[in-house]
Amino acid sequence: MHILAEKFKNFLIYEEKISENEIQLSTRIVEDLGLDGIEAHYFMEAYAETFSIKGGDFDPRRYFNDETEVLLIIPAIFFVFFRFLIWQLLLGKPVRKLTTVPVTLAMLQQAIDDGVWNCARIESLAGTQVYPPPSKKPGWFSRIRNWT
Repeated sequence: MHILAEKFKNFLIYEEKISENEIQLSTRIVEDLGLDGIEAHYFMEAYAETFSIKGGDFDPRRYFNDETEVLLIIPAIFFVFFRFLIWQLLLGKPVRKLTTVPVTLAMLQQAIDDGVWNCARIESLAGTQVYPPPSKKPGWFSRIRNWT
């Protein structure tokens, strides 16, 4: 897995129109190449079809952001606000941030080598941390409850 296969490089250059300068093991799909949402979906479909990758436990929501409909933005803002209000301020529990795991070209090459997408194996090889550790700061409700 220390190098990218020539067939994979050719796929990236000729099929996906990615410049040769951007192709490195550490190149991230979302952050470096700007593929997210529906573009990432099409990229992963073409990738899986070209290299005969079995889906395994691949979940696009784990790796890529959703493209939210314009009409759903206002309810989403209210949901985030009330979730923060209830969990963080009242209960003193940390709100789990919805983060995505960065997909690198090294991870894609490993899936080609294995022939199947295995999240545990691929993410452990990439050294990613899905969720940040919880904060130690308690909310005001727990401070009042413990106040004597």
